[in-house]
Amino acid sequence: MFKRFDPSDCSTSSQVKSSVQRVIKSKICSTNPSLLPLIDTLLPKKPPLVQYKSGPHLTIYCRGPEPLFFEHRDGPILPTLRFVHKYPELWTTYTVDKGAIPFVLGGANIMCPGLTNPGGEMGVELEEGASVVIKAEGKENAIAVGTLKMSSEDIRGKNKGIGIVVDHFLGDGLFQTKEIN
Repeated sequence: MFKRFDPSDCSTSSQVKSSVQRVIKSKICSTNPSLLPLIDTLLPKKPPLVQYKSGPHLTIYCRGPEPLFFEHRDGPILPTLRFVHKYPELWTTYTVDKGAIPFVLGGANIMCPGLTNPGGEMGVELEEGASVVIKAEGKENAIAVGTLKMSSEDIRGKNKGIGIVVDHFLGDGLFQTKEIN
């Protein structure tokens, strides 16, 4: 999604109203329940969030110039990797085996065997459409953010096809963007 992203692609920016900001916070907490007690600390009322539109279906939410979250169409609101690296313990994480790492860093979706082979790990049972942070076997920092294309149970059972759709990965255009003005 962000392989060729450039901050100059952002067409409009607008401050988010406090009522809309509350809706955004509730959407974030619905996909990441562990953030519920900390959401007001992570996203205080002041300064307000700034919303940038990029292309017809992509919205990026920033605090000041720094991108924190993004949303594609009406999908879940996902964190940026830089934000994940600041607060790594807050997110639901899955681990891919060593064989999948170069493909994920190239922007490929994660296939089921990359999660079920030795080295891969799916700690929490999640349903289709849930957001996850992807880590690599033997590494401490996250390498991607994505959404489940099938439930954890189906990934273990079928063990074929795409398990996680990668929305944002280490080294893509959004990761390279430190600030949007």
